Amino acid sequence: MNGGGTKALEHLLRRFDEELHYGAVMLDTLKRDGFELTHARPVAPRSWLLRAKPPQHIQEGFGLAPELLFIAVQGEIQSRDLQRAADEVVRSGLRLDGNLVIVTDDGHTMDEGRLLKDRLGRMPGRGQRVAWVWDEEGYWPPLSEVLRQCLPTYDVFEERDAVRGHQLMGRDAEVMELRTRVLRGDAVGVFGLRKSGKTSLVRAVTDWLDPASGIKALDAEKVVFQACVLWVDAEGLDLANVESVADDMLAALGRRMRVAGVSYEPPARQGIAGLKQAAQAILDEGLRLCFVIDEYDFLFEREGNLGPVPGISRLLGLVRALSQQQQGAVSLVLIGRDPEHLSVPQLDGVPNPLLAGFTPMWLGPIRPPRDTEMLRKLGRRVGLDVGYETAELARAWTGGHPLLHRQFGSALLEEVRLHAPGGQQKEPTDPYREGAIERFLGRQAVLDVDREIIALLSKRYPAAYSLLLDLVESHDRAASVKRAGGLHGPGARMLRNFGLLDEKTLGLPKHLSWYVRTLLPTQTQVAV
Repeated sequence: MNGGGTKALEHLLRRFDEELHYGAVMLDTLKRDGFELTHARPVAPRSWLLRAKPPQHIQEGFGLAPELLFIAVQGEIQSRDLQRAADEVVRSGLRLDGNLVIVTDDGHTMDEGRLLKDRLGRMPGRGQRVAWVWDEEGYWPPLSEVLRQCLPTYDVFEERDAVRGHQLMGRDAEVMELRTRVLRGDAVGVFGLRKSGKTSLVRAVTDWLDPASGIKALDAEKVVFQACVLWVDAEGLDLANVESVADDMLAALGRRMRVAGVSYEPPARQGIAGLKQAAQAILDEGLRLCFVIDEYDFLFEREGNLGPVPGISRLLGLVRALSQQQQGAVSLVLIGRDPEHLSVPQLDGVPNPLLAGFTPMWLGPIRPPRDTEMLRKLGRRVGLDVGYETAELARAWTGGHPLLHRQFGSALLEEVRLHAPGGQQKEPTDPYREGAIERFLGRQAVLDVDREIIALLSKRYPAAYSLLLDLVESHDRAASVKRAGGLHGPGARMLRNFGLLDEKTLGLPKHLSWYVRTLLPTQTQVAV
């Protein structure tokens, strides 16, 4: 971002000082407050992105990423500036929080200018935008004080979409495993329950390999990449036939090329033949090629029970052929609930191209102690001191499911704010932990996850569903598992794959047991 070390950064900061009339005061205020500028670059006329290391007591005290991201604009901040900030998170790897940006402009000084905080609240997008500006007398408050006031007001737990950057927590080992497999040229399936972090995990790898695949806005700065990632979401594709799917993939590749500043334009609307031509052109340039299909299940479960996309074996066969011709240079990542559709011996009446060359990677819950680390780090951001007993209770009820763990934290924050609205800056949570359970169970996100689990197991995995119901009511879990064929029987195996059965204790997450006992008897069986 700063191009070439200390001298380049110093040069850019001098430009920043010259181009923005408040630049010198802003930089001096940051320096006196203990922030260390690490990167700077102009992204548009009078619009800059900066990155800075916060003081250690701020970073650790609020569980922040190693660097903070700033947008500084002369004039009024626009939505496109916030999109550039989101793209910067992709560029940074894991060094920035994907849900926090510090925003400065001088729009509030103009005639009839509105407060920056009010303008930011009306702009679309995700995450917390902290307004940092000077007052009517020209006084800049220390940023550390602004953060102490603002950070606890945003419920950082309430995140339901894929996370980027430093917000991906507890998945270091999985990221390294997937990165190794992609670099090796494997065909990999990342499987698990909805909202278990599958897309976030894959994005952590592809953002590192090819930031252009995750950046939305065109940028003047050329993107440095180690591979070409062709990412599509099957839910948004034209699924009439495989030629339509290939055309949509070519269009996605074209957008990626434009973001990366590459002159090559893939052929348009030439189906599988065009996709093969484009792939070969990329490989001829000496680049790795990685195909990613998110929500791959939609390729096989089309609306109206139409079944698989006609000719889907040709697309999978093309990827397989390319990987064999260019060993180690072509990889495939499929993201979905399970590998059921890829386990059939034939597709379109021909041998399944992936049957013998596909590696499933099951993404289960966040395991101890990483689940506790996540809860405590997010808790610090909102002014909570998450205690040992709270962390143990959260694990018992959520089973470490990433979304549900965050939902428990959000319910805990709600409970603390209700009973200690003017509490300490780091409010201990253990006295409020039991009150958070009912709030947690009342969350729609929790009910949605439970309904999806029951629907999936009852329709596709009857052995796992039967064992689940038995375990909920059983007083001898070991006997229940043994009757179902043991830990390696079909029922227990699938429950373990989905992270629902603890291999040591044979226990289930309490949220699921509660749902089965309380709500399932009153409902008819749900279909996926």
